[in-house]
Amino acid sequence: MNDIIKDTGMMYDVLRQSMNESAEIKNYVLPMMTLKYINENGDHNFSIPMNAEWERVTSNGLDFGKRMNVAFQELEEVNPSLHGVFTLIDFTRVLDPMSLFKVTDSILNRYSFERKSSDTTGVAIQFADRLWDISIDREGRRGGEITTPRCISKLMVQLINTLSGTIYDGTSGINGSLIAAHNYAVEHGGNVSLFGQEVNPQTRALGIMNLILHGLYTEHTHIHLGNTISDPGWMEEDGKLQKFDSILTAPPFSLSRWGYEAAEKDPYGRFRYGIPGKSHGDMAFVLHSLASLKKDGKAVIIIPPGVLFRGGSEGKIRESLIREGFIEAVIGLPANLFSGTGIPVAAIVLNKSKPNLLKDEVLIINAEEGFEKSSRVQNILRDIDIKRIVDTYHHHKEVEQYSRIVNIDEMMKNDWSLQPVRYLEKVDVVTKIGKIEINRKEYEQSELIMLKELADISRGYASSKEEADSKEFSHYLVNLVDVHDGIIQAEGLSKVNMDEKKAGDYELQPGDVLLSSRGTALKITVITQSDIKNKPLVFSQNFLRIRVNPNLCDPYFVKTFLESPIGQYYLAMYQKGTAVTVLSHKDVGVIPLPKLPIQQQYEIAEYTKKADRSYREAIETAERQKEENYLEGCRMMGISDTFQIIS
Repeated sequence: MNDIIKDTGMMYDVLRQSMNESAEIKNYVLPMMTLKYINENGDHNFSIPMNAEWERVTSNGLDFGKRMNVAFQELEEVNPSLHGVFTLIDFTRVLDPMSLFKVTDSILNRYSFERKSSDTTGVAIQFADRLWDISIDREGRRGGEITTPRCISKLMVQLINTLSGTIYDGTSGINGSLIAAHNYAVEHGGNVSLFGQEVNPQTRALGIMNLILHGLYTEHTHIHLGNTISDPGWMEEDGKLQKFDSILTAPPFSLSRWGYEAAEKDPYGRFRYGIPGKSHGDMAFVLHSLASLKKDGKAVIIIPPGVLFRGGSEGKIRESLIREGFIEAVIGLPANLFSGTGIPVAAIVLNKSKPNLLKDEVLIINAEEGFEKSSRVQNILRDIDIKRIVDTYHHHKEVEQYSRIVNIDEMMKNDWSLQPVRYLEKVDVVTKIGKIEINRKEYEQSELIMLKELADISRGYASSKEEADSKEFSHYLVNLVDVHDGIIQAEGLSKVNMDEKKAGDYELQPGDVLLSSRGTALKITVITQSDIKNKPLVFSQNFLRIRVNPNLCDPYFVKTFLESPIGQYYLAMYQKGTAVTVLSHKDVGVIPLPKLPIQQQYEIAEYTKKADRSYREAIETAERQKEENYLEGCRMMGISDTFQIIS
């Protein structure tokens, strides 16, 4: 294997000077490897014309690119199942055709690609796997788009545990997950039929070559070309979608051009629970997978975290799938598993014959902490991590701080969110008084009241560039940068020009609580009379305004609670997003506060206000003492007369 690793790297080094882009290298090398494999093995039932015989094609380097083209053209002509697989690439377009011959003669011809029928790690497979690894490593996101990480494929096939029947991947890429599913079935004494679809012609071609190298592509196998949403390839004779026993798929994340217009006119009944928004196609692939399952079928789909909590049409679809009992499990996975994106992903398990144990319930697993770093920017799931997830899923186990069976009533209270953090929270919170261990169950046994019952909560104003650039202004805008240590810094406020009607929705008044809604840094301030004196204020979209009912609640009590360990715990739990975390007004509204008489709230608020004043006074005293000591040092050096403090 070490020689293969070294030689594959050498191939890249030899060829990258001959390619317009390094991403093209695999498009040339893999067809040559596949041709060599077809010539040296008989497990494929393909006819090999004379001009495609390996020894004939590689006998010398003269017109090597032209001979390769002829070989592949004739190979496709006599094997209709290979049509459009090899002829997408013109081997004469290489800047230095002799570099291809050099790779073939000095590297590939040193190895035998002959493979035993039971061998899942033959030389050709090792070369191909190494080729994918280098593509991902050197091409970054572009290299990783066509393949699912092996550890993810391994997890999916063990979750689905299919030993017979049909397995389908509607976004099959290079078919790595289908190959993993086949190998898993064979290792456990079974056998499965594989079905796939891929939208990119070149990726489909590479995927078919990958199947050939694994001895899994015959005249009876087919990977359809086309958009799974707008043009599903696998159909029954009566025009209905073909149904499969099992589905495993990792669709491209958050596609904006996923086939929305086709979904509006979908004749296959895939979108009966709603049509996802135009900007995120993830849920469309979930619905397609559901519609493509047999009545007792099961699917495992890898999704970005937004699918678990986004509102709008996605939220309604998620609610329907939960109510219908199709979602069996959700598994939160670590960040940095996929090349080119650092977001944590999740696996959602659909089951059309969910066990009675989970009727009106969903198994939630939070496996975000179980991984190993394979490089500075890449994580992998270890066998021990996969085993823990799979064992928990198959036995429907509840493990403290790892897995829970959540009932439909609790999901409804959480706006049908399936985020594991909502139900399997971390018990430690880092606060300004240190790292705190939270006992949520103990807290929620006390008498509580939701914040939305005490206050109106709204998001701030998204100012336009025109309003910000206007020479005239009507209001000062409070942004995140304007709040320090709970105080608004008046001198830094930007100006906006707003009409009276619009301003009315965003103007601040004494007693309003501003809570930062974006980012991890917590900023809270209570608007005072001096804040708005001679300068009408509005608040930006990066804040939530909490306007309390003064008969029920004291604003400083709200501030005190939100800054407490319990308050920070709830804020951290309800944060959404990956690159930038956000808080919604709905989530903040359901945060439970201690239900206390208004007089007791006043007392608590006064106590913490006094503490804040004492802290600021101590800081100011320390600053003055620091300045005095510094000046005294200058006086002792005899230089105090050489400068003058002007501000």
